[in-house]
Amino acid sequence: MLSFLMIMGAVGCSVSGFTDTTYRCGDQEVSLQALKEARSASELGPDGREALKGQEVRPIEDLPSWRIIEESDARVALMRELDVSHEQGQGTVGAHALLVVERFGPPGNDGRPGWHLRSSGHCDLRKDLGSLRAAEVTLDPAVPPGVEARKVHVLVTERGCASGKRADGRVRLAGIEQTPAEVRLVIGVEPLASEGVRTCQGNPPTPFTVELDEPLGDRALIDASVHPARRITGGRQ
Repeated sequence: MLSFLMIMGAVGCSVSGFTDTTYRCGDQEVSLQALKEARSASELGPDGREALKGQEVRPIEDLPSWRIIEESDARVALMRELDVSHEQGQGTVGAHALLVVERFGPPGNDGRPGWHLRSSGHCDLRKDLGSLRAAEVTLDPAVPPGVEARKVHVLVTERGCASGKRADGRVRLAGIEQTPAEVRLVIGVEPLASEGVRTCQGNPPTPFTVELDEPLGDRALIDASVHPARRITGGRQ
């Protein structure tokens, strides 16, 4: 039993399938192939070493465990996978640490802006879903799936600013892959229309139903929008 369905064309997105290798860690674009082949941060060149001495950049004690995602004379981005994922509220999980240092601000004695911390924190690697926003997905505890279920009920929490509103009518199934062992889902949310000001106080979960072409059986439900992919949590009957 193996089926594969991509319906991104219906929602105007450009994701072509689960073989895509480009993800985002916050605003940083990351290729999985590049990440796999990335050099250790202990091999940083002169620009990278100078960047780590920049304003507000804290010393890195475990430098060899970080990987060089980007290194130029104007921007340096380093990443490492965490031993233990960092819980960030509203169900979000940060499996990686990211450090970005850039040149900006007034010119120094050499006529160039100095190095300054741009961002530092935890993130997860998520597929770029084009016009869709990322979302957290959990099983709906009110409707746990049984082994005969052909419908899976999940709760989808929009990660973008939506003035604390549910995403009813805006949740999209960006992709589904069914194998004998797993049902792998990619779910995103269409953003609200641009009219008006949106606040960012966090959003409530929105019920959403995924239809399967065969009973779920004992297959695991997987969130394949992140890397590493992770099991969608919740109880079964």
